[in-house]
Amino acid sequence: MSDNRTPDSAPPALEIVDEGAMTAELDAAIRAMLCVVFQSDAGAFAQTRHWHGSAPEFSLLGREGGRILGHVGIVTRQVTCGGRPARIAGIQNLAVLSEARKSGLSRRLMTESMAEAARRGIRWGLLFCVPGLERFYASLGWRTLAVPVTEAGGDGRGSLITAKNIAMSLDLAGEPFPAGAIDLRGRDW
Repeated sequence: MSDNRTPDSAPPALEIVDEGAMTAELDAAIRAMLCVVFQSDAGAFAQTRHWHGSAPEFSLLGREGGRILGHVGIVTRQVTCGGRPARIAGIQNLAVLSEARKSGLSRRLMTESMAEAARRGIRWGLLFCVPGLERFYASLGWRTLAVPVTEAGGDGRGSLITAKNIAMSLDLAGEPFPAGAIDLRGRDW
């Protein structure tokens, strides 16, 4: 790590925040962190954490001394897979400040957020990533899905998600992700 932490330092504390308990101050702090990590999307994150209007059910934060070092939002949604309904936990905006990278915080955020989703009765995780991140998620047990994924655009009509987005799933309840084309029944997150 590039910060001043020593090997004996405690790792950042993890905190689950339900969307209904999100304060304006905490929302602003998360958005500020997202603007730093995702500089090309800073204009959007300066306004909202809700990518494409999708609010998370809960967020998981990595904090050290009150400062947010990492974040992941979890969007829950009923999608369809091969025409059958499936309730999923969607990964939204996994972000870790550069000073906390290579500390295991991303892994902890992903692992604990999916454990919380499983505790809430959700059977599968679903995410979309760029090719450079596929290997990281695969190391956490996520599997690449080779099926078409449709989202509803702003006009309400369905279209395939962009080719740069790789769909990946994680089994949370010991059963494989349902087979068939995925309809997100809304915008991606």
